[in-house]
This record gives sequence, structure tokens and C-alpha cells, in this order.
Amino acid sequence: MSINRRTFVATGLAASAFAPRLAMSQDAIQALYEAAKSEGEITWYVVPLASESAEIVGQKFTELFPEIKVNVVRSTASVAFQRLNQDIDSGVAICDVLTTSSIAHAIDLKARDLLMPYAPVRKGEVIAEFQNLDADDMYHVTTAGPMCIVYNTDDVTEADAPKNWTDLLEPEWKGKVAIGHPGFSGYVGIWGVKMQELYGYEFFEKLVDQDPYIGRSSIDVVTTTVSGETIVGAGPAASSLSASSKGNPIANIYPTDGTVIITSPSGILANAPHPNAAKLFSEFLLGAEFNEVIAEQFGTPIRSGIALQPGVPALDQIKVITATSDQIVNDIPELSEKFRDTFGI
Repeated sequence: MSINRRTFVATGLAASAFAPRLAMSQDAIQALYEAAKSEGEITWYVVPLASESAEIVGQKFTELFPEIKVNVVRSTASVAFQRLNQDIDSGVAICDVLTTSSIAHAIDLKARDLLMPYAPVRKGEVIAEFQNLDADDMYHVTTAGPMCIVYNTDDVTEADAPKNWTDLLEPEWKGKVAIGHPGFSGYVGIWGVKMQELYGYEFFEKLVDQDPYIGRSSIDVVTTTVSGETIVGAGPAASSLSASSKGNPIANIYPTDGTVIITSPSGILANAPHPNAAKLFSEFLLGAEFNEVIAEQFGTPIRSGIALQPGVPALDQIKVITATSDQIVNDIPELSEKFRDTFGI
């Protein structure tokens, strides 16, 4: 997916033109809710949100639709996909909706006829660059997460913090930098292929000499940066800002060579045990209420007109870079194997 930064400056839809569509979608959503009431619950396998944020999302959905409980199963991308495939191989239907940080997972499931086609009535309400990810409506973009440089404010001043990705290779950060693992984290995999595109695999060959801390998830980078175990790293902007809002010593730098934007798709499983609730939840993921929760958790909403938290830049204010579907599907597996060989982990 390619993101045009100018898209984020302003919405091109007038409120008067948008109102009839909203009224139509509300009628359809109410009808879905009536159909879903008897199902009573939904199970959501979710990757791109922190556990706390994912639980808040589930609570918000139940607040809006009181007769439907959300069972939140949060994990890294590789673990979520492995768990889902184990369910499939065992003939057990558990997951209703998968939200993953890797489009490769959605493409694979579609190719195996394991996703349910569904065209949400709200799919045209999100920012244009996030629409029409799949022509057959098997999956849709529901979150967009920035990966940036994070640093510990007790140990590093803003002036001294790394300003671009290659600054992490400077000698002063040896033994003090943290990254995630591209073989486990969709966010890290996408960040990794962008670093390889920009600087070649030499970036990682130099990074190994920095003796970095390597966690599974990109969120692990925030944890070690806050604790002071490491003091700089490549981490998710929203998780860092959320930690900072709670008084933790962490801040973000949006690199001059590009903040990496990870677009995460959601799809309904073909054997979803709660299909109507799954469709309703898919509408919710594209709606204002979900995007407001994302914004409240210091994330970047994919709908226009949602207020951002202090410290969250609009995407037109920073340089952004994104991976193509081909890079995600083909380059991440190769990068992950090379990474394991280079770092021995």
C-alpha cells in the first residue's frame, strides 16, 4: 500500500454529503446487531494493539452493543497466525475476526478460501488511502501504526537522541539499543524490509556489532527503554506515547529518513462461529468509535475528523514510508532467515 501524505491534510467530504451515507450505515448496523444478539460473543485475534488497548477496544464494543462480549486474544503476528493455523488444522472454529500486522497472513488465508467475503457499509468512510485493500472484500485496513525511534529521557536528551535510522549504528549506542524480531513481529518485519530497502542488508550487519537487545515484539522495545535496560530503539509510536503519558521516561523521534507506517488488515474467518457478530465487529473497526479509542490510546486514526492526542503528529507533518504487499509477502520471510543467521536468535 502506498500512502500519499497529502491525503491526511483534510477530508474532501462535506458533512452534508456524508450524512445520508451515515444514516444508511446506521440502519444496516442496527440490523446486524439484531441478528448478532443471539450469538452473544465474538473472539478477536489481534496483533497491532497492545493488550491493554485491545481490551479497551473490546469494552467499547460491548458498551455500544451490550449483548455481545468480546474475547480478546492478543499476541505477536507470528503467534496469532500459528494459533489460527493450529485451529484450522484441528478443525476447531474459535477465531471470528483476525486483525494482523502482516498483510501476508490475509493474502495467505484468502488464497486458501479461509476468509469470508464481507463488504462493510462503512468501508467508504475511512481515509481514501486506506480503502479497497482487497478487491474481493476479504479484508480491510483497520489500523495504521507508526514505527519510530524511541529514547529514554532520563539518559538521553532530545538534542542528543538519534534523528534518523542509521544514527542507531553510531558507537555511542553500543549495548544500549533495542529492536524486535522480524520473524515474530509483523511491525518489525515491515520496518526491517524498509531498512533493507533504504540501506541494504548491511544495516543489520552493522547493527549486530551494536550488541542490541532483541525482543519478540516491537512493544518489548518500549518496555526495555522505559526500564533503562536499553535507552534507544525502534518502537511503536503509540505504545511509547502511552507509556510517556503515565509518567515513564520515554519519548519519540520521527526519523528524517522516514517513519514506517504499518497498515493492519482485518478479516472474518470463513468458519467464524459468530458470523453476524463478526460482521458487526468489522463495521465497528471502521467506525468513529473505534478510531476515537485508537486516538485516545495515542494511535493514528484512519478516519478524518478524529482529534489526535498531544504529541501525536498528523501524518502530513512527518515523512512517512510504507512497505508494498510484495515486500511483505516475499521479502520478510527471507529477511527473517538472514536475521536469525546474523544475530543467532
